[in-house]
Amino acid sequence: MTMVSEVMSRAVRAVSPHASAEVAARAMDEWGLAFVPVCEDGRLLGVVTARDIAVLTVARGLPPSSTPVGYLMSANPFWCYEDQPYDEVLQSMDGRLPRRIPVVDRARRLVGMLSLGGTPTSPR
Repeated sequence: MTMVSEVMSRAVRAVSPHASAEVAARAMDEWGLAFVPVCEDGRLLGVVTARDIAVLTVARGLPPSSTPVGYLMSANPFWCYEDQPYDEVLQSMDGRLPRRIPVVDRARRLVGMLSLGGTPTSPR
């Protein structure tokens, strides 16, 4: 049985909920990411996408330089545990199709990302 910890990437980047939308957007651009986990004290709070930042700041007339990411993020995103079986994660998705899933430990600290591009074939 393949565990999430065997196929996830431990190279993960996150932003604080207090970071401005502008700071988060610049970080995502620099890191080449379309979304980024939002964490406080290492614990996963949510995720924010480049689309969230672009659409919500414009639609609500919010200044990106002073709007905190915590205001724009999707709270309680789909996530999984590092010690969870990979197949169990796939079964629990209930039709959701995220390409990347935050991975947490049992204290809900962000420890990695799981990329869903197909069936895992070898540990990373």
